[in-house]
Amino acid sequence: MSIPKEPRQLMVNLMYLVLTAMLALNVSAEVMQAFYRMDEGLNESAQLVNTSNVALAAAIEKQADAYSQYEPYREKMRAVRAVADKFYAETAELKELLIAEAGGLDEKGVPVRSKDKDIPTRLLLNEKRGDILEKSVRDTRAELLSFVENEEIQAILAGNIPLKINDLPADTDKKSWSEFNFKQMPVAAVLPTLTKLQNDVRMSETAVLNHFLDQMNGDVFVTDQYATVVAADKSYVIRGEPFRSEIFLSAFSSTADNIEITVDGRPLRVEGGKAEFTVTPGSIGDKSHRALVKMTNPVTGEIKTFEKKFSYEVGERSVAVSADKMQVMYVGVENPLTVSAAGVPSAQVTVSATGTELRKQSNGHFVAEPTRPGTAKITVAGGGLQPTTFKYKVKKIPNPVITLGGKLGGTMNVAEFKVHRGIVPILENFDFQAKCKVDGFELTRVRNGDAVSEVNRGGIYGNSAARLVENAKRKDKFYFDNIKVRCPGDVAGRQMNGLIFNLR
Repeated sequence: MSIPKEPRQLMVNLMYLVLTAMLALNVSAEVMQAFYRMDEGLNESAQLVNTSNVALAAAIEKQADAYSQYEPYREKMRAVRAVADKFYAETAELKELLIAEAGGLDEKGVPVRSKDKDIPTRLLLNEKRGDILEKSVRDTRAELLSFVENEEIQAILAGNIPLKINDLPADTDKKSWSEFNFKQMPVAAVLPTLTKLQNDVRMSETAVLNHFLDQMNGDVFVTDQYATVVAADKSYVIRGEPFRSEIFLSAFSSTADNIEITVDGRPLRVEGGKAEFTVTPGSIGDKSHRALVKMTNPVTGEIKTFEKKFSYEVGERSVAVSADKMQVMYVGVENPLTVSAAGVPSAQVTVSATGTELRKQSNGHFVAEPTRPGTAKITVAGGGLQPTTFKYKVKKIPNPVITLGGKLGGTMNVAEFKVHRGIVPILENFDFQAKCKVDGFELTRVRNGDAVSEVNRGGIYGNSAARLVENAKRKDKFYFDNIKVRCPGDVAGRQMNGLIFNLR
């Protein structure tokens, strides 16, 4: 004898799919609010399931009070509830820690730093709390199943209870369950994931308690509290795409064929206690609907009505390309690019370029390597997007600053002058990994009006230039002239300004 489980299971699975789909979008303030609304819905569902579990426990207590042979089931029921409560409380503490680290809740009840991705990564990956949570899920699942002695029934429950660690997708590069679920995920997305685990443990508890009640052959259990649930595929859709949601009455009787569901007055077909609502929005913006569920008590004929309003946001496809370093590209170096297309799966986005070579690193991340100055064009298309082109200026790497021992000329002690083995080009305030090299220069020593010059190849002193430096004395002047430097992407050397040093 059992209360229904399948509709509630479908609800949670659908809501979890919503979470996964929304993570593929650019994380906006509206999406963050949607995550938190989802978390609230999951919390409400967990509380509803717990209310049913309390009633289940009361029924088992009643049967055990009446029939002493059922006392072992009473003891098992209490142990099952303790295991589930422990996991629920530990997960609640983890959620409270995340919210506290994110600055608490704002006036809307949303974490202040809900977009922060570093907090979950630090707490759940770096500090290993995710691994601890994974172990707790596995241990709690095993412990709940251990209370079922019949191996055949235990196998059936093992396939049905939702509290479990799923295998990682074959196409993911994540190395662990914790990394897959929590690495660089915003706080607002992690909270519903944790709440789903709390919901899963409550529903797993329900399955085991229902089994106990079935074994006790007690009276048919009838739930006495209900809630209308709207489980949408997603709360943000693209204009022209369909919006789908399932609307059903949670905790209904699986044997009852007595439910009517309407949305905005339009009746829907009900199967298995739930109905699917589909609408294709024709404009962008917030949309809202009113769901009405009527249930007739098959015993008394009493009709109860439940109402629920639900909303979603319709957006427009958009695309953006940004240079990770700055709004220009440079010849001869790797220019990182990030390409994002809101509402379009990354697998459907195509990116092409003119005026530069383009190399894909990962989803949404590219490296542009232009070979000459001018203009580079990046074109993004696919997934229903109209091709969009972004233009970037392509420049040569700026001239480096020539230094000797970090100095640009002037007065220098003889001993210090002799220590240095050549001149060095430095790219100041340049954000890319790039180095320029000296092709050569002319070194002249002037003493008492007499000048001696040597032509040097490269930036390090050759033998002739080194001898001039070794012979340096006080009051000498050294001139570094005709300096030529070659930076990445240069076809020929650049003529640079010279250096003059007066020795003291």
